[in-house]
Amino acid sequence: MRRLFTYALAVVGTFGVLGVGLGLAGNFTLSFFIEQFVDPGTNPLDVTQVALMFLVVIVIIYSTGPIASVVAGVVIGQVLPDREGAASVVVGISAFLGFYLFVALSLFFTFSVLSEYGALSGGGGPLDPAGLVTLTVQVSLPVGLVGLVSAYITSRVSEGEKAAAVPAPEEPTETENDESIQ
Repeated sequence: MRRLFTYALAVVGTFGVLGVGLGLAGNFTLSFFIEQFVDPGTNPLDVTQVALMFLVVIVIIYSTGPIASVVAGVVIGQVLPDREGAASVVVGISAFLGFYLFVALSLFFTFSVLSEYGALSGGGGPLDPAGLVTLTVQVSLPVGLVGLVSAYITSRVSEGEKAAAVPAPEEPTETENDESIQ
């Protein structure tokens, strides 16, 4: 069996990969909206469609954390049947920490497209980026808790290796088959 540290790294790594993917998706989407709706020399966040899409990207980033945490909890809970405590601690802490990596990478790629078009230099915009730090701390707590609880429940009800311990039904012998035909 693998060490618990390996499972923790897998959860944090998955959050990191998810952050890159979601950040790039937000980057490409915002870039498309900026190219479609913004005149050259205009702050992209002054255009309603771009500002709204920026807010949608931010909401999606923060809403994805608990969902990813549940998935991690279910997977690790199945891998560690009858080890509820270990599964819960591994996923709870890993999801909590992985969420910070996830948000940092997602927001880095999302804000990089805005800085490329000069949206962050003039100030203004739909929200203050520094306010996202408080939001990240607030959302990281339920992300860790959701992962902890989902891992506990899944580990508790998962049969895992116990299914292999159940003996297979015996095949009837040749004489039993002959008697059942008559």
